[in-house]
Amino acid sequence: MECSKSTLARANNFRASFRPNVGGGLTSRPCSGSGNPDGSGQSPTDGNIAKDGDGDSYEKDIKTKILQSSLQHVSRHGWSRDTVAAGAEELGYPDTVHGLFRDPGAELALYFYSASNDSLSRLLRDGTLPSPSAERYIHCWPSVIVHVRSRRHSLISSFFDCSKAELNAFLTNAIKTRLLMLEPYLNQWPQAIALLSKPSNAPHALSNLMTLVNDVCYYAGDRSIDTRWYTRRIGLATIYKSSELHLLQDRSQGYDDTWSFVKRAVEECVKLDTMLESNAQLAKDVVTASVSTAKNILGLSWNR
Repeated sequence: MECSKSTLARANNFRASFRPNVGGGLTSRPCSGSGNPDGSGQSPTDGNIAKDGDGDSYEKDIKTKILQSSLQHVSRHGWSRDTVAAGAEELGYPDTVHGLFRDPGAELALYFYSASNDSLSRLLRDGTLPSPSAERYIHCWPSVIVHVRSRRHSLISSFFDCSKAELNAFLTNAIKTRLLMLEPYLNQWPQAIALLSKPSNAPHALSNLMTLVNDVCYYAGDRSIDTRWYTRRIGLATIYKSSELHLLQDRSQGYDDTWSFVKRAVEECVKLDTMLESNAQLAKDVVTASVSTAKNILGLSWNR
């Protein structure tokens, strides 16, 4: 399916805006609808940047080690300067090294978020969480037409080769796996949400969230370059944040209430995506409404 050059340019500009910057320099994968989350799409200038910034790279390495060491102290001190100081002392650095961080607690939360995204991406890439019909490279989003490679020929296939149940199960499992990474810090996570909702931290938090949902969409087979690129990612982001809040209040055995909520939300999201296929104007309206709703859920509706 072809799209106009202007539509493609707008999509590329939108995606390029989501380039997370964690901890003042720990940059996540670019959020791109057509890019591979495995990190193979590096900029040709990356090598030059590394050569010119050896000093910066050394400082980033130290900060990364400190943040990684600090996670074990979150249960005691929360997402705070004291936690980062404890992590630094664990490595033999003076506790005053927390001065390297603009906002120690928030940067620790951003580091954890980004590291968890990387862990999920590796699970998806390595096949630990198999993508739908991965053995035949079928794109399972509704009505996405793709080439299915076989040994001797290629043929055109569609969503009907991959059931909605399979897609629903994949998306539900991916979200569930990512949410479970919060389990060691559930009691402290409301504090992290508050820190990441601050205007100075929200853009980085949003970038990390968009990287998360982009990875899930990529491994679900989405290669759309039209309005569906937006609706699918905004829809999954809304489901993830809603499920995250649900998990924080869940007292059921094994978080069964949360997993039921995720399953229902994913099913509704896939149904909506199918409906939007046949109504372009409705799709545009949904994008506008979804952005407003997502901003409210993500805590981004502050007055500038």
